[in-house]
Formats: sequence, C-alpha cells, structure tokens
Amino acid sequence: MKVDSGQVPGVFNMLKNKRVWFSILTVVPVALVLILQATGALSRIENVITDYRYVYFNPGHEFSKDIVVLEIDEQSLQKLGQDPIYGRWPWKRNAYIPLLEFVAQFGAQKILFDVTFFEESPEDQDLAAVGEAIPIISHALNFRNEDVDNGLPLLPPTVQAQSIPYEGPPSVSRDYNRVIYPARKIVETLPGAHSVTFHPDSDGVARRARHLFRYNDRYYPSLSLAAVAPLIGLQSVSFNGRSLILRTVDGDRSIPTEKGSIRFHYYPEEELYKNMQRYSITSLIETKIAIDKGEFTSLEDLKFDPTLLQGKTVIIGATAAATHDVKTTPYGSMPGVFLHAILASNILNNDFLQVLSPWFALVALILLVPVANYLVIFTHGLAGRVIVPALMLLVIASISIVAFQFFDTLLPLAGFLIGFPLAFSSSVAYLSFTEGLEKRKFKSAMSKYLSPAVLDDVMKRGQLQAEIGERRVMTVMFTDIRSFTTMSEGMDPATVVHILNEYLDRMVRVVFEEEGTLDKYIGDAIMAFWNAPLNQTDHATRAVRTGLGMLHELHQLHEKWKDEGAPMLRMGVGIHTGEMIVGNIGSNMRLDYTVIGDNVNLGSRLEGITKTYGVDMLISEATQKAMVAEESDTLPCRLIDLVAVKGKSIPIAVYEPLPAEGGQRVKSMTNAVYAARFNEAFDHYRNRRWDEAIALYESFLADESENLPRPGPDHPTTLMIERCKQYKASPPPDNWDGSFVMTTK
Repeated sequence: MKVDSGQVPGVFNMLKNKRVWFSILTVVPVALVLILQATGALSRIENVITDYRYVYFNPGHEFSKDIVVLEIDEQSLQKLGQDPIYGRWPWKRNAYIPLLEFVAQFGAQKILFDVTFFEESPEDQDLAAVGEAIPIISHALNFRNEDVDNGLPLLPPTVQAQSIPYEGPPSVSRDYNRVIYPARKIVETLPGAHSVTFHPDSDGVARRARHLFRYNDRYYPSLSLAAVAPLIGLQSVSFNGRSLILRTVDGDRSIPTEKGSIRFHYYPEEELYKNMQRYSITSLIETKIAIDKGEFTSLEDLKFDPTLLQGKTVIIGATAAATHDVKTTPYGSMPGVFLHAILASNILNNDFLQVLSPWFALVALILLVPVANYLVIFTHGLAGRVIVPALMLLVIASISIVAFQFFDTLLPLAGFLIGFPLAFSSSVAYLSFTEGLEKRKFKSAMSKYLSPAVLDDVMKRGQLQAEIGERRVMTVMFTDIRSFTTMSEGMDPATVVHILNEYLDRMVRVVFEEEGTLDKYIGDAIMAFWNAPLNQTDHATRAVRTGLGMLHELHQLHEKWKDEGAPMLRMGVGIHTGEMIVGNIGSNMRLDYTVIGDNVNLGSRLEGITKTYGVDMLISEATQKAMVAEESDTLPCRLIDLVAVKGKSIPIAVYEPLPAEGGQRVKSMTNAVYAARFNEAFDHYRNRRWDEAIALYESFLADESENLPRPGPDHPTTLMIERCKQYKASPPPDNWDGSFVMTTK
C-alpha cells in the first residue's frame, strides 16, 4: 500500500510551512491589539469588561454612613403635588424652605442641591433669605464649553468665592468657557456652590468624573468634593499628574486619577438600594409637621428619625422618573444624585480603584501568544493543544478578577481577551485546515487500499497502527491469474485492460467486504493482509472467506464474459498465517505500508504451488488451525499434502478450503464429510497404508459430481493415487515423514 510522503506542491506546500504560519498567527493578533489600542477602541472594550466586573465580581464595600440622600421620589411627587405650596414638578422654590430649615435644625454638616435654580422665579428672594440664614447650603453650578469667542465673562463675586485653593497642572480639569449659576437673587447671598456637571464616556455610561472644574484660573469643586469637605476638614487640593491630593486637617488623602478624571468605584446594587441612607422628602415633611404640631410621644411615632441628620452631609436630589435625572451605569439606569453620593462615599471610605496600564494585558499577550501558538501548531495531544492554552487564558482572567475583587485593582484585560483567543482560534483553524487537507488526501489515497469500515476507524485514530513497525500475528493472501501474460499477448490491449480492470475491481471489492487491507497490485496479482491496521480476532477466517468469495466472483465473471467472447481466466490463491512485521517501509520519498518476513514469502509460495496440485486455493496448516482457534464458523478444508516449499526445510500441511454451503463436492457427501474422508485418505498415505489410501482416493473419482468447478478428474486425487502406487512399488526411506519436497516455486 503506497503512501506518498513527499511535499505537496503549490498552495498546500505553503500551508504546510508551520514556521511561517506560526510567525503570522503570532504577529497578526498582537498587531491588531496594538492598532485597537492606538485608535482607542481597546479602551472602549475595556470599559465594557469593567462594567461586567462590577456586575459579577464587585468588591462589595459598604456605603459611607455619613452621606444622607433626600429623594424627590415618586411618592413625593404624588403626595405633595396636590399641596398648594409644592404643586406639580418642578416645585416652587419656597417649597424647599421648610425642608432646609428642618435639616439644618437637626445638625446636618452640609446641605447640597442636585437640583438647579438657574431661571428667575418670584420665590428666589425667599430661597436666598434661607441661604443667608443657613450658610451650610450649597447650590448647583453647571460648567460648559460652548462654541463662542467672546472671552471668559467674569462670574459674580459670590460665585468666585466658592473656588478652592489648588496647586498643580491645569490638566486636572477640562476647559470651560461658560458657567451657569443660580438666579440673580440667590447668587446675591450665595452661601456655597458646587458643580453638578457630568461627562459620561462615549457610550453614555458614567464611569469617570471630575472633582475640579477650572474657569478663568479658578477651580470649583464637584458636588461630591464639596459634600465631604466639612467632614474631612478639606483645606486645599493639589495634583501631581497621577493622583489628586486632598490636604485636610488630618493629613493628605490621595485619589488615583486617569488623566485628571476619577473613576467611579461602584458599590453593589444591593448596597446602594438597601444600605445607602436615602429617605423620601415626603417622610421628612410629614415628620416636620408632626413635630411642629407636637403629634408624637417618641421617635418611633415619626416617619423619619431626625437624629439621623446629626453631623451628616445631606444631598437633595430627584429620583422620580418624571424628573428625568437619570444616568447610565454598569447596572443600567440610575438617578444622577446616586452618582454624586457614590463619589462622596468613595472619598470618605478611601474606596478607590487602582487602574494599571493597558500594557499589562499587552505584555501578557506578547509573552503568551507565541507559547500557545507553539503548543497548538507543533505539539500533539489534547493537553498541549487545548488544555494548556485554556489554562493560560483562565489564569490571566482569574488574576484580573482576584485583583479587582480583593485588591481594588483594575488589571486591563481587553487586549488579552481579544488577542489570545484570536491567536488560539486562528492556530486551531490553521491546524484543522491543514490537517483536514492531509486527512482528505490521506483518505483519498487510503480508500484505494482499505475498506470503508477500516478506513473510518483509521481516520478516527488519526494514524495507521504500527506505522513505525511492529511484529504481530497476521494473515496474508496472494492471488494470481494463470498464464495471463501469455494469454494477453494475443489480445487487443484495450480488451486486456478492460478484462484486468473488471477482474481486479471485483476481487478488491471482496477484500474490502471482509475488511482486509489491499497491500499492492503486482501486475495481475493481488497482495492483501488482515489484522492491520485494525485488530481482527478472526483474521484467518476473513482471509479464507475472501479467497472463496474471489473464486465465486470469478465464476460470475465467466458467465458475463461468455457473452462478450472474452477468454476464461483461472486464478490461484495462497493464504498463510504467522508472525510478520507490519509498518511503513521505504524511503523518505515513498513509503509502503506493508508486511514483510518469511511468513509473507510462504504465503506467496502457497499461491505458486496451486498450479502443481491443480487447485485454485491453498492455505497453510497455520491458517487452518487459526480458523479453528478463532471460534468462528470453521470452513471445511481437505488436506492436500505435507510439503516443504522451495527454500524451506520444515514441511507444512497445505489445505484446500471448501465452501461450507452451496452444493456438494461429490454426489453422496457434503463438503464437510468429503473433507473429513479426504483427510482420512491422506492419513493412510502418510502411514504407508498404500492400498487403503488408493482405495479411498479412487472412491472419490468414481463418485465425482457433474458440476465441479474444474473439468476433468480432480487433480489432487489423481496425484495422490499416482504417488501411492509409486511408493508401493518403490517404498520411501525409513525416515520419510510423509512430506513432499518442492523444487520449484
């Protein structure tokens, strides 16, 4: 069975160059990630991955107890909407006065509005008076960068007075050329001010914020920074390019930044909605009314415990859907006031996220992609090609998750999660494609030598068994057409090719039906074997059935060829079982998956001596015994002779297999009975009982069937009768063992 091991020309030859494709599949994913990094696409992907980290692997810090959120919620809009003081949203400004007085009365440190009062209103004077009386109130500012070219208008002195001392580069803030501040009456007595400006990422998700807003060389605090200022004793702020430094009465606090921005370190949703101190404004109003009227005996009778305001920073903001103050977060939509509260809590609890350079993922990618590609392309087995690369991916991902969840550190993962799977999948695809081409080429070649069942099994295992050579007990078969060369000399070449092709097609089909392996054609001869590459416990029986099947097919061809005027062919079949060497044998340019050894040669000798005995098929004693040992349906075999073939000194018994069914060998006996009687005759011969042997052999000639496959008297019978008569007249020597020595092949 020929297997071409030379290189395939053309495109496939290029595809087989693993070193070239290893380089390509290593460089391209890394280059792609670097391009994504340069264009900013990688950071956008990283943002999405970080969002999932918050959803599934949140560090789980607790929200600060020093921040209280007073919500203008759905309940507040419904209950107070019918009140003439409040009315429909947006509420009248003097409606906030009782609330502010109540909060200040019970000891709040700071009251900050996430509600804007930019338009002029008749109630501005009342709200301004409260601001003058309660200096802990802080109003909202909005910083913008508009497309105007009229310089930077001066802000009212009361607004400028809200700036805080700052040292450091201006990159801590974006550029702004306009500030929207409260209405004129409110600004005149402005007690405090802060920025409520938000800059979501390009996808609309709030992930970063600014704590300082620069306008005309002054820096104004965000709501969250203004909220914590009295709680931490804030004195000034500085920026070193990497961190925002808050100088307080108790020392410095450092906040990690990303180009001046501070990243939200989100708390779990459950923590925000269950443990953050947030209360409906309705409950405070109803509590104030109850206190003013004296309609309570203990704090338990009140809707709200006012002592919870003592020493706290209070943020007033809208959470009702009708107010449209919502922001997009990793958890989905969330009231904007919550984001201010989260940033303030981050400062108070030092809950900050350390963000490492994206080069973490890129370095891991550059180091591990070549390793993974090498394992996939150059190694074999599941561990090297799949398990180890999968573990690499799992380890890097796990390190990133652990760093985030337990150490508040963000290890960028986007570059690695894009490049590594891309490199791995590309290598697997390349390997699958090239191996698929190899397998298809191999299958196409092997389909000419192996039956479909055997070929399927070989393809599942991915390689030929014993492809590097192995000793095993096997059965080999040789067939040949009698005198075909001489016969073909007088025939038209086209007829010769037609007959030979039809003959070989039928014969090989029988080999494949018994799952044999076609080794080679030797002119008009066929060589096949069993028990490789598949293990076949009944290999001897399969080979013998194949020989009988070939003879039957030849008989069918004769019936067809009669009508075509083609000559009738005779064939010989030799089968032997024994230990042989099987494997890929040959040169680097061409290999032959075949069997070699003395037992192979003996099978060829048996085919040759079928002519001597005038039979179509001979098998060795080893094959006959193997059939018995295989516990299969042993075919009847008649013992033809004990012969020492040319080149062998030890004689072997040779048998002719007979079909188990399908007719009688002689008129009065089935094939099984006939084989037993014939073997009995040979036993007489071997034990020098010449007369008994002659009588028994002659009985077969007298009872011959009219439909023998070979015309005329049975040659093995007449041969043995003649030999018995010769030995009777001239007995063999005393050391004669009953064998006959062949002098020709």
